[in-house]
Amino acid sequence: MIIIKNLFIALMLLFFTSCSKPNSEGLWSVIEESVLITDGFARDVDVQGNNAFVAAGQSGLQVWDLLSRNKLNDFHGYVEAGEFLEFDDLAIVKRDSVNNLIFVSESNKDVKIFYFESEDSIYYRSPPIMSARTRDLKSYPTFKGQFIMFTADNDDGMKWGFFNRDSSNILGIELISWVIDGGGEIYTPGKPIGIDSDGIEFIAMAVDQMGVELYSIDSLGSEPLLINRIDTEGNAEKVVLTEDGLFVACDDAGAYYIPKISFLNEDNVHKRFAKDLTVDHISVKDNIAVLSLGSKGIALYDISDPLAPSERGIFSIGYVYKTKFWGDNLLVCSREGLQVLTIAQ
Repeated sequence: MIIIKNLFIALMLLFFTSCSKPNSEGLWSVIEESVLITDGFARDVDVQGNNAFVAAGQSGLQVWDLLSRNKLNDFHGYVEAGEFLEFDDLAIVKRDSVNNLIFVSESNKDVKIFYFESEDSIYYRSPPIMSARTRDLKSYPTFKGQFIMFTADNDDGMKWGFFNRDSSNILGIELISWVIDGGGEIYTPGKPIGIDSDGIEFIAMAVDQMGVELYSIDSLGSEPLLINRIDTEGNAEKVVLTEDGLFVACDDAGAYYIPKISFLNEDNVHKRFAKDLTVDHISVKDNIAVLSLGSKGIALYDISDPLAPSERGIFSIGYVYKTKFWGDNLLVCSREGLQVLTIAQ
């Protein structure tokens, strides 16, 4: 009798185990190619060719060769007014390849400019630009010797400015700085956290509890005009502008896809997805959306139809801040370093 009872329990356990096993049909997979050890947390990354520019938190700015996986150089601070100042927590990095510049910002601080042409040459170009409450930025070189920058300012709304290269010679030493030559700001009742633009027609901005805003521009550098603001569940933190719409990371309310046309009419057609996840950032390429989930890693979604996103797996790969596509690879900014992954569909 005891033998039969034990056999029955074993069969029941086998039944429930097989029933609770997740259905892997249609799921994608990720392959870890390598992990670049950044010492500090890899908070952000930008790419030019095969070089990765990494904001590595307290370890400062790093430049990596993605093919050889070698670190070309790292910079823990800068000299201003004769004093060496270390980075506290470098969180944002953007590359301007036309002017050979790197823009960096620490958490909730102004934007600093570095000149970088090769691994042996990097120079700080003072003074810093934009405001001390910069949360995100987008820049475009208008031509060599000039760029325009848009920022999400946590106090004042959206700011933008034209900057021209200025040089002077003192005792045979060339001093180079970038001087503002026009710009403006637009107040918004929300607190801007994220910004994106196509540099041609539209600028999108995530404004925390107030949702997301879409602006039109006649040309790069013209004054942005607010089209509309759409409220979202949760706090809109980051936004990605695509050809037809916006993907919005909304913290513990998941994510949204909102067609551009929804900002022009009252129908407000949109799709909320990943409702049970905390989404801090979104990267998009072709039919793939990568959601950064903090301590839970990343989630992959098939966005072939962006109004009907389909989950393709959640991957616990460490604490993830942001991701960025590099060709067929995915660069993952994490506390473990800069991870180089391949997504297999």
